Amino acid sequence: LATPANVKSFFNGKDLTGWDGDPALWSVENGEIVGRAPQGLKKNQFLFSHMAAGDFRLTVQVKLIDNKGNSGIQFRSEAANGDAKGYQADVGPGWWGKLYEEHGRELLWPQSGERYVKHGDWNTYEIVAVGDRIMTALNGNRCVDLDDPKGEKRGIIALQLHSGGPMEVRFKDLKLERNPKAELV
Repeated sequence: LATPANVKSFFNGKDLTGWDGDPALWSVENGEIVGRAPQGLKKNQFLFSHMAAGDFRLTVQVKLIDNKGNSGIQFRSEAANGDAKGYQADVGPGWWGKLYEEHGRELLWPQSGERYVKHGDWNTYEIVAVGDRIMTALNGNRCVDLDDPKGEKRGIIALQLHSGGPMEVRFKDLKLERNPKAELV
């Protein structure tokens, strides 16, 4: 569980200490977590953080190379046999800004945040989860604002490479904050 003592070690910017995933797919380059599937994937693959969080704010820069493929940021999730179950803030054409529950209720927030995306560039994704409330923003623009009493209240954070064709996604400047106010910055 994220604590004041360990929250700063969420991602050290050098290697995947504190994370588990297939090293053929996940690496660190220039302080960025890189998910790369040059041949495509038959099933979704995840990079799982060892850190779980309840109420939190996660801010991350994400770039989907050539805006191809599909990715996402799992949160309040659980790992089971290499799969993830839980909330996912989506990344990808037609999916940017949507909220999905992987291996659960599926699409929870269908409105797209596509209009806020800087294609081929870094995008700031903010996720705030406080109690039953889930909020996300892309580049400072609100995408999701959901009161979800049925959702999990705590779980791990993970990054996704979606099944399908070749793709590459990059994440940097991951900042995890515990117990924030229920508001977007």
